[in-house]
Amino acid sequence: MTFLKKILLVDHEPRITALVRLALEGTGRFMVKVEADVRLAQHAAPWFRPDLVLLDAAQASEGEQVNRQLQSDPALKDTPFLYLSGNPTAGKKVVTGGFVSGYSFLATVVTMDDLVRFVDEMVNPVKPARVIRRRPQPAA
Repeated sequence: MTFLKKILLVDHEPRITALVRLALEGTGRFMVKVEADVRLAQHAAPWFRPDLVLLDAAQASEGEQVNRQLQSDPALKDTPFLYLSGNPTAGKKVVTGGFVSGYSFLATVVTMDDLVRFVDEMVNPVKPARVIRRRPQPAA
């Protein structure tokens, strides 16, 4: 039995949350809890226990509060954050995947398939393969 990965999506724009939720839940691998307000997300996180928090980059300063709260809860301290930006600056190259102030960052100019892939990589990190060593066979 496979359990769905839980995503806490914090964004105040219903169109964005609807698209992201549809893309993630449509894979059958994710359950998305949407909160339009950072304060509500702070209250939802302890009982929802997300595997990842997706946060509007415009709310980054408020997101720091959520991050500090999660860090203080032993059950949530390793929960990763992914900041989404819907406001790329014209004339500048947009970073589509990287780190800003130590947090993962993804510009929304990427496709929904790219978003799903990036989220999947964050909640299902690749584990190094186990090396199985064979014992040398005794000479016959």
